[in-house]
Amino acid sequence: MAERPERPERADAARNRAAILAAAARLIGEHGLDGVNMAEVAVAAGVGKGTLFRRFGDREGLIQAVVAEGALAWRAEAEILVTDVDRPAAERVITFVGTLFDHVLASLPLIRALERVSAGSESCDADLALTHRRLADLIAQVRPDADADYLAHALLANLRGEVVHHLVRRLGLPARRVRSGVMALARAVLTGDLEPVGRGATMPGL
Repeated sequence: MAERPERPERADAARNRAAILAAAARLIGEHGLDGVNMAEVAVAAGVGKGTLFRRFGDREGLIQAVVAEGALAWRAEAEILVTDVDRPAAERVITFVGTLFDHVLASLPLIRALERVSAGSESCDADLALTHRRLADLIAQVRPDADADYLAHALLANLRGEVVHHLVRRLGLPARRVRSGVMALARAVLTGDLEPVGRGATMPGL
C-alpha cells in the first residue's frame, strides 16, 4: 500500500514523518526486515504506533516510503541524465546503469526489504515503471531496430536488490567487479554483440 496523499504538512507532521523514515531506515539497515516491526519503528521515532499506521497504512507502505525517500537523489540525477541531449544516448545508457547500481548498493537492505514485502515489486527502485521507461527510451535511441523494452527489463533484472546481494554479499564478489560486469552487459546491448533477443528470437538448433 502506497503512502496516502495528504494536504501540505504542518511542521510537526513533517518532523514526525522525517523521524519515522529515518528510524525505519536505520532499523532495517541494522537488523534486516525480519528484525523490525511497526511498534519498534514507532518507539525509535518517538511517535505513537497509531500515528505510524495512519500515515503509512501498513509495513509495505512504510517500506515504500523509506525507499522512495532514499531514491530522491538518484531520481534527480536520472532526470538530468535522460534529458541531457548534449550527451550521446549510448553514454547516457552506460551512466544510467552505473549510477543505478551505485544507488542499489548504497540502499541494499532497504531495496531488498521492498522486494520482499511488496508483491507488485520486481524492482531495483521504488518506481520500476519509470526507471524501465527511461532506460528503454535511451536504448531505443541507440538501437531503434532492437526490442528496447525487453533489453531494458533484462538489464534491470541484474540490478535487483536480491541479485546484487547474492553476488556481493553471499558470493563475495567485489562490488567494483559486479558493477563492471553489469556495465559490460549494457555496452553489449548497445553494440549488438549479443544474439538477437525479443519478439523474433527463436531457440537455436542443438
